[in-house]
Amino acid sequence: MRLPAAATWVVAAAILVGGCDRPAGPSADAAPSSAPSPSAPPSASAGPVLNATPFSEAEVRRLVNPKGEQPYRGPTGTLRGTVTVKGDPAPALPDVTAKIPDKCKNARAVYGRAFREGMVRSLADVLVTVTEYPGFVPAKGEAVTLDTEGCAFPGRTIALTYGQRLDVKSKDGEPYVPKLMGGQMRADMIAVPGGSAVKLYPHVPGRYTLIDQMHLFMVADVFVLKYATFDVTGLDGKYEITGIPVGEVSVNALLPVTMATTQKKVKIEEGKSVELDLELTFDKKKDLPEAPKKPKVVIH
Repeated sequence: MRLPAAATWVVAAAILVGGCDRPAGPSADAAPSSAPSPSAPPSASAGPVLNATPFSEAEVRRLVNPKGEQPYRGPTGTLRGTVTVKGDPAPALPDVTAKIPDKCKNARAVYGRAFREGMVRSLADVLVTVTEYPGFVPAKGEAVTLDTEGCAFPGRTIALTYGQRLDVKSKDGEPYVPKLMGGQMRADMIAVPGGSAVKLYPHVPGRYTLIDQMHLFMVADVFVLKYATFDVTGLDGKYEITGIPVGEVSVNALLPVTMATTQKKVKIEEGKSVELDLELTFDKKKDLPEAPKKPKVVIH
């Protein structure tokens, strides 16, 4: 399904804002802001939030759990499926592959085409989100870890909940200098082989660009969301989202590089796994992206 341009931007905005009965945060097109302004101290009865960042817990709570709810403990279900693409195959990006040295041959499979396809046209790097359910579902784990190797990030789309951090690790013999464009990083840090992770802290929800300053062809879209019910597809096109409160929910899928989207309504039932396969469309005459140039951040 390929939505009209206006509808596509509405769906993309819904993915960023998401949630249920939650106030909209900064829009994706506004100018980047400085560190979050301090909020009043939360009351003792305020619901907990996960905050692995150096920013105000009150600000994290205001955005991801504004009602101060306790974590949802009611009946839940699971949503899983496969995302595929129809239409034209992903075009090659020779200007990008020309910049990838021989020692980084694996990176050509990640960045050498407009988007990544697997077997039977399965589609990688699709952000799938579930929203419009009752209750507060907290994030799982303090960090999203990127095991970086072969001069490539694990994927070209990365998602996390506001309050989580990004941990970038070198899993091969190569050093990496990751930078979150639009983030608040005072100094460049190096992820050395066998060393500690470089910790990155998105300071507000929105869309960022992750680059590596030693390998400028390494680029990923980073989505910092206000909710925790999402997944990103791998080369097999599969996604799985667990712990969804029961009832009718909204499912949205987005391939950032082409802005192709689709949305569905589905009913989640207690203890059951709902299968929902999704399909996106690519038309190279309409959707062919330009070869990546200097990465630009588009946030808030």
